[in-house]
Amino acid sequence: MNQFLFDHQLAAIKVDRSSSADERAQAVELLGGRAKRIAEWRKARGLSNLGWPHDERAAPDKDG
Repeated sequence: MNQFLFDHQLAAIKVDRSSSADERAQAVELLGGRAKRIAEWRKARGLSNLGWPHDERAAPDKDG
């Protein structure tokens, strides 16, 4: 889990320092995916998700 949290932090840094819109979009996707997996891991173990990374990606609309 420590490695996963480390990778999540690196993804957050990449979002902040990306030089193009495409690079930023890829970094945001990685960041959101990792946050989602962290939340699922914590939920499966009955742990609180307060104060932990969360998926900030826009939820897809119901049409797609």
